[in-house]
Amino acid sequence: MPELVPNGDRRMFSPLSTTLIYGERDAVLVDPPMTTTQAEAVGERIEAGGKNLTHIFATHGHGDHWFTAGVLAERFGAQVIATAGTIQQMHHNVSIRAAFWDAFLPGQIPDAPVTAVTVPDNRFTLEGHDLVIVEAGHSDTDDTSVLHVPDLELVVAGDVIYNGVHQFLVEAGHGGLEAWRAAIGIVEDLKPRWIVAGHKNKELDDDAIRAVSETRQYLDTVDELLLQHDSALGFFNAMLERFPKRLNPGALWGGAVALYS
Repeated sequence: MPELVPNGDRRMFSPLSTTLIYGERDAVLVDPPMTTTQAEAVGERIEAGGKNLTHIFATHGHGDHWFTAGVLAERFGAQVIATAGTIQQMHHNVSIRAAFWDAFLPGQIPDAPVTAVTVPDNRFTLEGHDLVIVEAGHSDTDDTSVLHVPDLELVVAGDVIYNGVHQFLVEAGHGGLEAWRAAIGIVEDLKPRWIVAGHKNKELDDDAIRAVSETRQYLDTVDELLLQHDSALGFFNAMLERFPKRLNPGALWGGAVALYS
């Protein structure tokens, strides 16, 4: 992504979180990464741990959260699972892959047919412990979900919750911010102690209360500043002033352009 954004940063994808939840023998992978190289690194990490990977779960349809699911499923004999809505969004992301995903990362993303299936009642188990898929509706895209692990007081939140990274606003128009707030509320009602955000600054912890509060605050600030600025550039600069430590201003610029288009 060679083009610069107005503050001089280069366009890039936000840092990705891939989560491995494991017991004594088995493991579940949440949100496998996007590129072949990333999948190799994740696969080596799983192999080194010696666990039997049973399931690969994708929280939503954006390709950076599942394009290597098939590669990893084949390597470990795991089943790829998702909600029906996410599976529909996966097909959509495959349809725009050449124009969008491959344009940014030519030759780096493996073949990625949609192989995900649903599970009954949106729940499955890991060594007797319930893992519950909770549908959250629209957050930074349509048909998103999170994985709730009650026995760990954990939610793996995909893109419903962000942690120290500028939030993706390209799909936030036409009521999307209100829908995203509702999705945040769904996660909050699960009362997790820990949240792994789909995009996070690795220097930050996974404290649930802070992550929920800061994700909501970001959306509130978007609403506030949209009323104060009549151009994408003015909005972008004002958001950077409010959130100077968040990673990847390029994601913010893409959202600003979309919101003012």
